[in-house]
Amino acid sequence: MDEQRAIAHILGTLDDKIENLRRQNETLEAMARALFRAWFVDFEPVRAKLEGRWRRGESLPGLPAHLYDLFPDRLVDSELGEIPEGWRLEALGDHVDAVKGVSYKGDGLRDYGLPLHNLNSIYEGGGYKYEGIKYYAGEYADRHVVQPGDVIVANTEQGHDRLLIGYAAIVPRLFGAHGIASHHLYRLRPKPGGSLTAAFLCHLLNSPQMHDVVSGYANGTTVNMLPIDGVQKPQIVLPPRPLVTAFDSLASNIEQRREEMVLESRILAGLRDKLLPKLISGELRIRDAEAFLKERGL
Repeated sequence: MDEQRAIAHILGTLDDKIENLRRQNETLEAMARALFRAWFVDFEPVRAKLEGRWRRGESLPGLPAHLYDLFPDRLVDSELGEIPEGWRLEALGDHVDAVKGVSYKGDGLRDYGLPLHNLNSIYEGGGYKYEGIKYYAGEYADRHVVQPGDVIVANTEQGHDRLLIGYAAIVPRLFGAHGIASHHLYRLRPKPGGSLTAAFLCHLLNSPQMHDVVSGYANGTTVNMLPIDGVQKPQIVLPPRPLVTAFDSLASNIEQRREEMVLESRILAGLRDKLLPKLISGELRIRDAEAFLKERGL
């Protein structure tokens, strides 16, 4: 009986650590999305300056003092409503290069080959879905290659609920330096020398307001399809480059930590899955289970 309790404790501890990492990951993602919304959708820093709630040399939650001069103190009218003074309206396609992924046949899928980022690689609502990865050993062109840091956007969805189509994710480093995007995705890269970064672009596309615009270009009967115009024609509010860079630094650090936690979680899950049958079968025994439990107050 003591050994069974010890086994349950070991496996339960691993499950608790995995769950804790999942929750931390969700919290970090929520922080990054909230920061993007505050800065670039609600224009909270501009409003705080306008209303006298943020003064030079002061810090507010999510607004370090050194960012004070990067935000204007006025809102002006535009075609999209009020925007910060000095920010511009420009077409998304002027700042990103968009390419559709490879159209493949089922016999190109293997247990080996290049990672194939596909429709199941993006969560509903945006974000990268690690368990959706496939592997591909068929033909492809250079334009179908994706690298860590590239933005992928879902261009297909069964039905018309728009739960997935138009949402974005950033290709993680976990699957290596090169992979392939499937034809159900667009690969987006900020144009060299431009104002956008991958982190800014991904958060922009996953913001509710921009998603409504982008997914509004989708059409189809049973299967909803997003034409490439959907990631080229929409107008965006373009902040100054230094402000985008400041956000990118914060968001990229968050994304790096989230990737690290995903890797930690996968390692723990792998350890749990290896231990479970050996502990249950008796192949792996816990010496002096009674003492083991006492040491842990059980």
